[in-house]
Formats: sequence, structure tokens, C-alpha cells
Amino acid sequence: MYSHRFSRITLLTVLSILLLLAFVVTAPAKDAAKATPPGMINSVLGPISPDKLGTTLMHEHFTFAYSGWFADATMAPEDFKAALKTNLGVIKAAQKYGIKTIVDATPNDTGGRNPELYKALAKKTGINIICSTGLYTEHEGSPAYWKTRVMWGADISKLMSDLFIKEITKGIGKTGIKAGVIKCGTGPKMSSYEESVLKAAVLTQKATGVPIITHTEGPTGGVEQADLFIKEGADLKKVMIGHVSNSKDIEYHKAIIEKGVYIAFDRIGLDIITPTDVNIKNIAELCKLGYANKIMLSHDTVNVWLGRPIALPEKFLPAFANWRIDHISQNVIPALKAQGVTDEQIKTMMVDNPRNLFLGK
Repeated sequence: MYSHRFSRITLLTVLSILLLLAFVVTAPAKDAAKATPPGMINSVLGPISPDKLGTTLMHEHFTFAYSGWFADATMAPEDFKAALKTNLGVIKAAQKYGIKTIVDATPNDTGGRNPELYKALAKKTGINIICSTGLYTEHEGSPAYWKTRVMWGADISKLMSDLFIKEITKGIGKTGIKAGVIKCGTGPKMSSYEESVLKAAVLTQKATGVPIITHTEGPTGGVEQADLFIKEGADLKKVMIGHVSNSKDIEYHKAIIEKGVYIAFDRIGLDIITPTDVNIKNIAELCKLGYANKIMLSHDTVNVWLGRPIALPEKFLPAFANWRIDHISQNVIPALKAQGVTDEQIKTMMVDNPRNLFLGK
């Protein structure tokens, strides 16, 4: 009788444990990613309405390092607290001029993409931060990982897009923080590897509806990128060709716009590449020609460089004096107005166009 009773107790205990395990396995995790509602944008604090973007800088970097920086991390490890402090000061300077949203364009294969840092900054300041998923150029990125897979017959565009899609729909790593833009880039002449990255960006855009923003090098590349996006069937209303300010040639700018994409003068202040006054002249001329609705403005600033610092020779310092987060607000916009650019056109470039890029208008 005792044995029979013990068996019943044991059986009930086992059944209870099995039921508990079944609940644990099948119950959704508390931190499971929720789908972003249609028409909303992934910010680092969660979905936001496009109407909440306000005045937007479409291409900046809170922290950055070129690929391979981690090999020197023993000498100069990443300092989260220092990066937080520096970036809080930068955001405060931007907010002084009414900046509401900053897009951090740091791709996966460079140093500095830190969703947890972005989240902390957004919580402390109230600014909208949108981070990226994507890969950098072949020359300055980390292509070896992907090119090794090509050797064995893999479709790396598909592998890359699987990664990008997951970071947009589920989150980056284990953070649960979702990317809101796709970042890709090309060198002076697009390589086959870079073509694979851009194709992956299009696949991702088709799957998620998230915009593509790009990096170009030299005073060329934008037309070539736009042609590939057209060939691959991208939604051109959700494509922004970046760094057109590398070129002083307004005909180049017009040629890209005529492909149906947005362009970004997003290295304003990097006077070592193109002086600010040349960019102002070209932007003003494009506005007079009716292109204000296709232009966005930003700086491509880096607030914190990871790794050991590089001491610039003093003679180069003046060329970087304007490379800061408030240059457009403080200096460029007044100069544009002096050349006849209207308040409405400024709003179009700084508010309406970023919003419409996300909306696909």
C-alpha cells in the first residue's frame, strides 16, 4: 500500500514537472521582439511615427573606427562611460538648434556600432536615434568573412540580407534594438563584392520596407549605385545616395537626382574634401532649379574615435574646424538663406525629405 501510494505521488510529480516544462518551452519570452507596426520607424527606443522625426540629420556617427580596430583594443579599450559623456554633449549642441532625430550610419563591419550606447543616449536626452544594419566598402570594410563563403559557392547577398532582415525585424544581437535603415557603400568603382552588398540591401528593403542610405567615395559613384538599384528593382523613393558633397560638380548631383533617388550633402564641414562655401553654392543652385525636394543635409561627424588617437599635424586642423554637429544649423542654413534659399526649402530638406524617405514618398 505504501509502495502504491509512493508511485502515485511520483507519477503526479513527474506529470507536474512535464506540464511546467511544456509551459516554459511554449510560453513566449517576455523580451521577444514585437513586430514594428506598419508605417512606423524603428528607433533605438522602439517604433515611432514618421511625423515625430522633425529636423533630422541623416548621416552621423556617435562612435566609429575603421575595420580591425579591435586588434589594438588592448592598448585603447572601448570606454562606454567616456563615449556616453562626449556624445551627451554633442547631442545637447544639436538640440540647441532644434535637431530632433539623428541617424547613426555605422555599419556592422566597422567599429563603434553600439545599440546599447544609442539607447542610453536617447533615454537621457529625448532625441530620436535610428541605427543601421549593413556593410561597408570592400576597401575599408571586412569582406574576408563573406568572400570566403563565395569560394564555396554561397550566395552572399542572400546571407547578408538574412542578417539585415533579422536586425530590422528581431533586433541587433541580443539587445532587442532594431535597425531602422540599411547602410551600404562602394569605392570609386563598384567591386563585385560591393555589388553583392547593394543587392543584399535591395533584398532587405523589399522584405522590410526600410530605406537604404549609401556611402560613396571620390567625386563619383552615385550614378553607378542608382543604376544598380534601378536594375535590382529597389523602391527608389526609399534610397538616399550619400556623400554627393565629395563632388564639386553640380551636373553630377543633377544626374543622380534624375535617376529618381534622394541625394545627401552629408559631409558638410569636411572642408578638406569640399569647402563649405562650395557646398552652399551648389545646394542653393539646386534649390533654385527646383530640386529641394530631393536633397538632405548632414555632416558625417564622428564624435568618438575608437582605438589610439591620431595626432593630426597642425596645418590640417583648419580643414576640420567646421566638422561638428551644429555646423549646418549655425552656419550653413543662414548662408543658404543669404543665397535665396527659402525657409520652406530648408524645412523640405531637413524635415520633409527625411520623413518622406521613410514613407517612400
